[in-house]
Amino acid sequence: MMTDRWQTPSPASGKTFSFASLSRVALYLIVVVVFATPYLWIVGSTFKTRQDLFDDLYPVSVKTFVPSNPTMQNLTGLFADTNFAQAFLNSVAVAAMSVTFAVTINSMIAFVLAWLKFPGRRILFLVILATLTIAFEAKLIPLFLTMQQLRIDNTLPSIFLPWITDAFIIFLLRQHFAELPQDLYDAAIIDGCSFFRMYWQVMLPNIVPALVSAAFIKFIFSWDSFIWPSIVITDESKTVITVALAKLFSDEYIKWELVFAGSFVATVPVVVIFIFLQRYYVQGFVRSGLK
Repeated sequence: MMTDRWQTPSPASGKTFSFASLSRVALYLIVVVVFATPYLWIVGSTFKTRQDLFDDLYPVSVKTFVPSNPTMQNLTGLFADTNFAQAFLNSVAVAAMSVTFAVTINSMIAFVLAWLKFPGRRILFLVILATLTIAFEAKLIPLFLTMQQLRIDNTLPSIFLPWITDAFIIFLLRQHFAELPQDLYDAAIIDGCSFFRMYWQVMLPNIVPALVSAAFIKFIFSWDSFIWPSIVITDESKTVITVALAKLFSDEYIKWELVFAGSFVATVPVVVIFIFLQRYYVQGFVRSGLK
């Protein structure tokens, strides 16, 4: 009889692989190729001259992704002829401050909502979640006017201060706090811990994967932010990397070799951080029930 499962023995392990598992692996490989190919093209084009960039574009071959005559001219020109270096440092500073303040404040809010009993706690949590439905564009004008009234517009803090509290991060961390055993809370109370000490020394160390996930999410949001920094910042010395990258495009002339180099530099911190923290990032979502 015909069977709907085709199995192939593995010489090395003696195990069998079903047709479904092989199909799943093939699907994963296709997804990897689809997402990795554009990035490999960016990396390869970063080290090509402008002439090689267009000569190797078509037909698509190995030369499209691997430079035949590698050069560092694009990277040196990017940092020497533009303010990209200053923009990169500004983005690092803004992302670092954004992650630090956001993880600290949102984790405190999440701890309160998870463990402290007070009237209206559930309603408050629902109201916080409801803010996720407010469109980003609807917040721009009120936030910009607020920054002007506080006289902190056109400064680096104005880029991240309006976005410190994050409803999704509060939800993520609250889920982790709520899953901690009641015995942990009771033991801290018996030992005479204050609520802050309980939060800082007892509860917080037990949700490290969630904190890493929250930090990475906030870092990505801050690093990729474009619309808000382009509105609130007018000083060229305080621009961030996304705005600096957009300014490489003009109506008269586009230096594609610098665009590729800038895109590559902008992605390096994200890729490096994700590689080192991916284990905690995945654990943070799995343990919270978000799949």
